[in-house]
Amino acid sequence: MMNKTTPFRLKPVCLGVASATLMFATSITVVHAADVKPPQPHFNRVHHNKEIVEYMKAYAAAYPHLVSVKSLGKTAAGTDMWMLTINNEKTGKAGDKPASYIDGAIHANEAQAADTVLYTIDYILKNYGKLDKITETVDRSTLYFVPSVSPDSRAKWFDEPSTASYPRSSPWPFDDDRDGRIDEDGPMDINKDGVITTMRKKVPLGLGNRKLDPKDSRVLLPLEPGELGDYLLLGQEGIDQDGDGLIGEDSVGYADPNRTWGYDWAPRYIQNGATDYPLQIPETRSIANWALDHLEVSSVISFHNSGRMILRGPGSPTQTPVSAQDNRTFDYLGREGEKMMPGYRYMITWRDLYTAYGSTTDHFYGIVGAFGFVPELFGRVMDDNNIIRYEPPQKVGDPVRPPSTEPKGFDAMKWNDMLSFGRQFIPFKEFKHPQFGTIEIGGWRQDTGRMPEGWMLEEETHRNAAFVLFNAMNVPKLSFLDANVKKVGNRTWQIEVPIINERAIPSIPSIVIANKLHRLDLATINGGKVLSSGIVRNQFNDQIDLQSHRPERLMVSGVPGFGNTILYFLVETESDHVTVNYDSIKGGKLSKTIHLK
Repeated sequence: MMNKTTPFRLKPVCLGVASATLMFATSITVVHAADVKPPQPHFNRVHHNKEIVEYMKAYAAAYPHLVSVKSLGKTAAGTDMWMLTINNEKTGKAGDKPASYIDGAIHANEAQAADTVLYTIDYILKNYGKLDKITETVDRSTLYFVPSVSPDSRAKWFDEPSTASYPRSSPWPFDDDRDGRIDEDGPMDINKDGVITTMRKKVPLGLGNRKLDPKDSRVLLPLEPGELGDYLLLGQEGIDQDGDGLIGEDSVGYADPNRTWGYDWAPRYIQNGATDYPLQIPETRSIANWALDHLEVSSVISFHNSGRMILRGPGSPTQTPVSAQDNRTFDYLGREGEKMMPGYRYMITWRDLYTAYGSTTDHFYGIVGAFGFVPELFGRVMDDNNIIRYEPPQKVGDPVRPPSTEPKGFDAMKWNDMLSFGRQFIPFKEFKHPQFGTIEIGGWRQDTGRMPEGWMLEEETHRNAAFVLFNAMNVPKLSFLDANVKKVGNRTWQIEVPIINERAIPSIPSIVIANKLHRLDLATINGGKVLSSGIVRNQFNDQIDLQSHRPERLMVSGVPGFGNTILYFLVETESDHVTVNYDSIKGGKLSKTIHLK
């Protein structure tokens, strides 16, 4: 059964948070409510879920004719799944236009993904009426945003001791260690410093599996052949809470929301993080139910981190190969994205990264017919050749070693010291552990490794927002060209009318036809009786593919990206004009009056 959506009715809200002002030399059209100021979030930090929801409601209050906010349903913990929609009501209903869907933070620890969605919303609204490309995109299409797909775990990442990788999953309960108890042995902040870091222990030489870096005592190095270690790396901070001799083996969850979608789902013995059946968790089920009612969506962006990748499906090699036509669309959008975001690589998930069953973009492509990308935010590419491990010059008597052929890599500790002045790393301190005795606890804070420092955040956020807009600009844009009209009888006219698509995404992707996802585009005539109809394959030699039944309802297999389709009608009428209508689920509705002469 479909989840009911709950409209959100707003009272005027004003959030008084200052930010840098964006300056443009173009005229400004005021589109927000005169008595309500738009919110002004900073984008040099990540925002808590509560803040993001407050901003969403404030945008709706400030831009009542462009923005609406509603709940798609409840999470497993009873939290609302909020969606913000940008649509100009004066140019048509949301469901009647081409559309884009954008989400973030389906993995809760990938926190800046939600802020990238928030930035995109903010930038669009504050530049509508100022920048022509944004105004045109908003006027002719609809944009749907879900900033945080895993709001419960993302709030937990902010509010409780956590790491760069925990909590990550949906809090859907699961017995990871199969001991009959659920989520009873996860990471713990045992030294009560507010962060879950790393445990290590000094042991007699020969009993360890690591050694101290002679240049930096904060760093443990793996042993080389022939070496003995005097440190044990004990792993993530915690204690054995269930008495099975293991630490942190059954944390909250683990159901990976991005392995629970319906299309190309696989069970847990094949895909770690899968649930008992597809769409078992309410977070992804709510969005999937919503998507079934919004087949107009043809562009999907789902933000993750990290690695600076532009991923696309298929997620697994078992899926039906993507058609040549759809591949051309994917390649155009992905390769243009590489130009917009230096250091990002356009990749096919299963071929270039790893196999992933039951993911967001595969579901939207296979069930809705939308072209989806996963930008993996942030990476250390920009610093690979700058902040490197210091290699002291050799001294007399040192063994001669040939120069290393390995590239100089990123040195996280040096970066921490030189650019964050030590903020990112918590020094190791002794602690009396109930099982391990005297150990040392320290390491990286939760907001390092997967996301940039605040001063680095806004530029990357803007570039990714620009990628969202580039994809949104490329949803189908259909228009009629002048018709070729020929009188072939007393009251009979032959009409050939071209319809073109000015953008990259076709009005019907190949996957829609292959999987029978929704009806074809529909062309009709008002003002006359249609005797015959079809598609013109060659307008110069009268090669026409005629429709064998119900010619008054011409079913069209879409208009390709940056391409055209020529409609053919043989019409009987006493009028001096007819109207051609074109109804496309993904391309919108349009009509053209044709004068018969």
